[in-house]
Amino acid sequence: MIEAGRHLKAILEASMIEYRELTGSGTLEAEWQENGLLYVLKTSAGMESFAKTNALLLDEFGVGARMIEGGDLPGFDSALKSDLAGAYFYEDDAHLRPDVLNRNWIQRLRSEGVAFIESCELQQVRKQSGSIVALQTSQGELTADRFVFAMGAWSAQMGQELECSIPIEPGKGYSVTMRRPTICPQHPILFPEHKVGVTPFRDGYRLGSMMEFSGFDERIPPSRIQQLRDSAEPYLLEAHCADGNAEEWFGWRPMTWDSLPIIGVVPRLKNAMLATGHNMLGLSLAPSTGRLVSELMCGVDPHIDPSGFRPDRF
Repeated sequence: MIEAGRHLKAILEASMIEYRELTGSGTLEAEWQENGLLYVLKTSAGMESFAKTNALLLDEFGVGARMIEGGDLPGFDSALKSDLAGAYFYEDDAHLRPDVLNRNWIQRLRSEGVAFIESCELQQVRKQSGSIVALQTSQGELTADRFVFAMGAWSAQMGQELECSIPIEPGKGYSVTMRRPTICPQHPILFPEHKVGVTPFRDGYRLGSMMEFSGFDERIPPSRIQQLRDSAEPYLLEAHCADGNAEEWFGWRPMTWDSLPIIGVVPRLKNAMLATGHNMLGLSLAPSTGRLVSELMCGVDPHIDPSGFRPDRF
């Protein structure tokens, strides 16, 4: 898994560069902030365990965090309680607001002539002599010179049509987005011992977590949302707020067994590519994935080594 980690680090770093270029020009608003990521631990045992993780990251990948003692945490982020064991702060991390990014990205692409065909069901892939010649859809036949299949957690369902193994399982997660608490965290924070994270936005606040392998179950059990709220309470002075307009959400992460995405040419179809299996890092890896797809499709030297992501590794 160390080798897999090296490939993951490369695409993460490449995506960070792409995001800085996209957001730094001011042409793509995404509420991008480079103010780090904080891992907060409730117990001394949690601190000892995470210290080993941090040491591994530093030794193998050159990525280390600054340790903060529990008594210093309220001074570092005033939303945190004073009885916590401590934290590790990865100051080079960044975050953004996904819905703002996607809305503005779509608007920008449309202004440049990109067409989006929505609510269109893929029914059949027509193939001939090792290539795809057309897609049969609920809105008619679509033809192209090349095809990219970026189907997320549903990718495995296309394995037979694409004549390859796509070992992806849907990992269900939940979040609830609400208005900002009065005492709101200044940083995105993860609480590993309770497996929940909080993200402050400019005009909102999100709690997110969970991992369920329950197929494509579309329910949002109230107990799961309550679990999110309860899990943050040991750490924050104001873990959530009463908000009748809170948005409860669920989604399926495309999980691969080696934690790496699947990016590259479909083994038996020379004009088809896969871009899927990003596990819990879809948004983080998106810009570098898009660049890598275009490079592989156009025969340009890739900006990172794509070998760890190739579809034929399974």
